[in-house]
Amino acid sequence: MTIAHKWLAGAALILIAALLVVLPYFRQPETEPPGIFSSGGTVVGTAQIVGKLLVADGDAVVYGRVAGWLAVVDGDIVLKAGGRVDGPLFILGGNLHNEAGPPATARFHFVLPPASPLIAALPWLLGGGAMSAILAAIWLLRRLAGFMRRTGLLRRALAWLHAYGQRWPGFYALVGVTVSGLLLAAFVHIAAETAFHNEAALVDYAVIWLVRQFASPAIDKVMIVITTFGSGVIYAVLAPLAAGRALWLGRRREAVSLAVCLGGAALLNFLLKHLFERARPDMFKVISAAGYSFPSGHAMVSLCFYGMVAYLVGRHIPRLGPQLLLYGLTASLVIVIGLSRIYLGVHYPSDVLGGYVAGATWLVWCVSLLWSWELDSAQAEKADRDHRN
Repeated sequence: MTIAHKWLAGAALILIAALLVVLPYFRQPETEPPGIFSSGGTVVGTAQIVGKLLVADGDAVVYGRVAGWLAVVDGDIVLKAGGRVDGPLFILGGNLHNEAGPPATARFHFVLPPASPLIAALPWLLGGGAMSAILAAIWLLRRLAGFMRRTGLLRRALAWLHAYGQRWPGFYALVGVTVSGLLLAAFVHIAAETAFHNEAALVDYAVIWLVRQFASPAIDKVMIVITTFGSGVIYAVLAPLAAGRALWLGRRREAVSLAVCLGGAALLNFLLKHLFERARPDMFKVISAAGYSFPSGHAMVSLCFYGMVAYLVGRHIPRLGPQLLLYGLTASLVIVIGLSRIYLGVHYPSDVLGGYVAGATWLVWCVSLLWSWELDSAQAEKADRDHRN
């Protein structure tokens, strides 16, 4: 089987598996009440039943029933007569007014009134926690890089993969199908919760609201510049330059792999968008965007293109430290591109997450097929030399 046949067969296998897993969700009825996010306050009507409810910058007035948890940020919870909340209550910067009596509320309440000193300290605690997590991740990566350099663990793992690839020609393709299959399963789960069960809507709107708390005209301009790095115009400039450099260096297979990875990602994203047909967000829009929302094309294609470029450059860097730095900078660029789409109001967070997972699925498959292609070429060249001798 030629490398082209392997590529097409593997891609077809992944697409067929995706369709077989996704199509049953079209027939699954909605069994749970929807979760709701509201900015500025909301009222649950007398005959209304909602699942989980998150309210920011306003009060939650409940005449009906909240089947899950109820959380309010900078507002009060008002339980009217006949109102009921089955899950726990969380209030940050507000109070609970229970006019329905003890049986109408959950047993667990967490209330921080506006006068609480923790309210003023909460942003610093969250920011400190986030910064501590980032520093801990950097420290852990440095320790891991040092450990792998001292023990030669990465070198031995790559040698093991190479040995098995030499022994079984289909090994690299098998690795690609396995990893891509696991990523596909994650994507299907995200797609099901987003497009079919609408479970992600509550978190989506909450994250959008949180991101927009940092909005300003200056940040708007920065985010507009960042998001252009995931646009087709940039790829039209950078892709020929990257592929041309690879051809100039005599790396034809790398140039073809980059083109297939970029073009395939764009095509797959187009097909997925028209499969799910999810409308774009309707709140906090800074720029306008055409087409469907899920999965995010900027997130998916940027991960495939910049990820493939980083891999093709990094594989020729002999030292592990510079490799990790390159991969870290690439990951940061892809992340801020996705974040810019959320900030600018043209994508839900679940769109971006789905784009990343779908992009990783295709990227892993393209890299594994490049390995297989290089192995087939090396074996063919060796056979040719042996035949001449």
